[in-house]
Amino acid sequence: MEIFFLSLLFHLSLFVLRWGFPVESVSLPNLLALETNPSFHVINQSKRTGHPANGSNNIILNPTFEDGLSNWSAKGCDILLHESMEDGKVLPLYGKFFASAINRTRSWNGIEQEITGRVQPNLAYEVTAAVRIYGGNVSSAGIQATLWVQSPDIHEQYIRIAILQATDKDWGQLQGKFLLNGSPLRVIIFLEGPPPGTDILINNLVVKHVEKVPPSLRPFIKNEAFGVNIIENSNLDDGINGWFPLGNCFLSMEFGSPIELPPMARNSLGFHERLSGRYLRVTNRADTWMGPAQMISGKLKLHLTYQVSAWVRIGPGSTRAQVVNVALSVDGNWVNGGQVEFNDESWHEVGG
Repeated sequence: MEIFFLSLLFHLSLFVLRWGFPVESVSLPNLLALETNPSFHVINQSKRTGHPANGSNNIILNPTFEDGLSNWSAKGCDILLHESMEDGKVLPLYGKFFASAINRTRSWNGIEQEITGRVQPNLAYEVTAAVRIYGGNVSSAGIQATLWVQSPDIHEQYIRIAILQATDKDWGQLQGKFLLNGSPLRVIIFLEGPPPGTDILINNLVVKHVEKVPPSLRPFIKNEAFGVNIIENSNLDDGINGWFPLGNCFLSMEFGSPIELPPMARNSLGFHERLSGRYLRVTNRADTWMGPAQMISGKLKLHLTYQVSAWVRIGPGSTRAQVVNVALSVDGNWVNGGQVEFNDESWHEVGG
């Protein structure tokens, strides 16, 4: 597969191609990358800060529990409403109430809210929550915000938004960002993580669309070559060296992919030597995130933008349209680098 990758990112650890639904086999040819202008980047964070994000654009209903436990549900445990605990030693950080997830017997037990219909695809959202732990002879434990996403074909996916090392001494702020691709059937956000027997306390939860930040001035950069591919062994001249399977799938090299550049790459580069016709075939996929991957840490530079352009196709056996996307793991968080949807076995360009 030929990929021209153009997106401003840093602290990048992994480049991977992902498919929206598991299929019997997926075929992809070589990879390229070229520099152009600055662009937006999304990075998830977990940190403690001062005030929660408030505003009318919060898609969470009853976010500070002023209406009791209305719109909230327990995930495999029980939930309670509190004004205080331990004779006033534990008080809400904001407002008058907080909730607890108790009788937890699994790490994934917690408190949840369905946000189907209120969260929109292809928009970045910021999540903030005031949380802490209680009981279980544990003074510190990780609390994680997670999305449960159900696709139209009833396939389920869990997406980690952020994690915070919470304590039983003080409220901490869990903070992260996420972006959904496609149009999911259902979406639920929930808190999980501490060991069984430890309660999760939550004082507020805010999920709001990220406001666009005016770009900073671009620094002056000298001697940067345009059209240089950062992908190793992109033409597969050295077999599958430089590539590895993400997940329990298999990579093999075959012949028969297009030898002309994909349209986006052709428009950017103009005249370019033909591709080799070799491609990577990915088989034995059992989940949507499985596919070919390559480490590109240290190859990207700050304040430069990278374009993605690739030929991709799927093997036989699919009965509905499939989404193929380029994903980047940035500090453990997934960023979309481009996607394409199709329902045949022809070669298509994925770009971004």
